[in-house]
Amino acid sequence: MSEPCKNFAIDDTHAASLARNRSAIGPPTDPTEFRHEYARFERLLPQRRPLRVLDIGCGTGAWAVHWVTHGCKVTGVDIDPEVIARARLREQLANANAFQGVVADATRLPPDIGKFDVVTLNSLLEHVPNWRAAINRAARAVAPGGMLFLHTTNRHHPFQEETSHFPSYPWLPRAIRDRSRRSPIKQRHDLAHHTDAAAVHRFSYPQLSRVLRELGFEVYDRLDLARPEWMTGLRSIARLMVPRFLFYIVSSGVELYARRPDRLDRKPQLGVDFP
Repeated sequence: MSEPCKNFAIDDTHAASLARNRSAIGPPTDPTEFRHEYARFERLLPQRRPLRVLDIGCGTGAWAVHWVTHGCKVTGVDIDPEVIARARLREQLANANAFQGVVADATRLPPDIGKFDVVTLNSLLEHVPNWRAAINRAARAVAPGGMLFLHTTNRHHPFQEETSHFPSYPWLPRAIRDRSRRSPIKQRHDLAHHTDAAAVHRFSYPQLSRVLRELGFEVYDRLDLARPEWMTGLRSIARLMVPRFLFYIVSSGVELYARRPDRLDRKPQLGVDFP
């Protein structure tokens, strides 16, 4: 496999950009958030341990830290060698046996990168011009019985995590969105949540679910994976009265969990049966 990045040099321009990027200089994401997410998709994971995780677009390892803490062996991939090097500076990711950083394009992963029990595309597709190629390459890296986790933008939701102070931004015509992204957002990094690569794509649940099924995956969303003990009070009422398409609109992002079937495995038993 490609050699991990060990050393890096930063020019003034890129150093200034990283200094604005909260994910590059800040602590890992909230461990409670990760625990809740893990509890949601745990039933989709293969039984073998330790799990092999491929974190595509890992950045500085904000989520890789939590996978390692759960005893997984993580390969983090990012196109920027400097953020990979910064990931290796995190205490939890310093052990080469637990974390390996690889510099690569999400659409052209090293051919010998191998197979993984979990492959993540977390907040990546919206930034990749050829997003289908990124999904196809990630899908090929999922081992039989493994899971592909995908989180990206939702074109139906009026507010976006990727763009601040722009209500209804996803609903604007493509030409207007592109122009705003090139001018004020490019100059005002706070509007684009401190990133030089503002989102260029918006997706929907049905769109990406169809793509994943065509690749041979079983596809689930958060409603599918809700545990019975979670469906109490207002949540239970909402489950009965709110149609699924409305959930797809109010979700700030598209979150899908796709499992590659293994003939030796039974289909996982989910907490709630949905039509």
